[in-house]
Amino acid sequence: MARPADATPVILPTHISKTFLFDPNLLESKLTGKSRLLILCSPSNPTGFVCPRKLLEEIAQIVARHPRLLVLSDEVYEHIIYAPATHTSFASLPGMWERTLTVNGFSKTFAMTGWRLGYLAGPKHYVAACGKIQSQIL
Repeated sequence: MARPADATPVILPTHISKTFLFDPNLLESKLTGKSRLLILCSPSNPTGFVCPRKLLEEIAQIVARHPRLLVLSDEVYEHIIYAPATHTSFASLPGMWERTLTVNGFSKTFAMTGWRLGYLAGPKHYVAACGKIQSQIL
């Protein structure tokens, strides 16, 4: 998704031995003045990883220090998690609503195989711009 937008993707490695958690210091070390979008996927398929609230709060502190950075939070699997994990929407963290585009949908939660019904939530000006782009793609 990044390359067609003439962007350079930077992928943070995760490991099963650390239950796919990544080090927030590594995230911060990869961010530059050119960084514009952080893509988070939690809960994640196929790993089952659910980012703990404490780690999301640390990420939010990092995002707050980078005023040109937006977060795209893929939360499509928010209802398909197993205890003791709990889902926290990134946009619900203090100061992050204005900086977050949340992607979600109905297909996974309601077992609507073959249907691709989803939505984007976020600040109105970003959602409107995304709507203009999406209307020309499909």
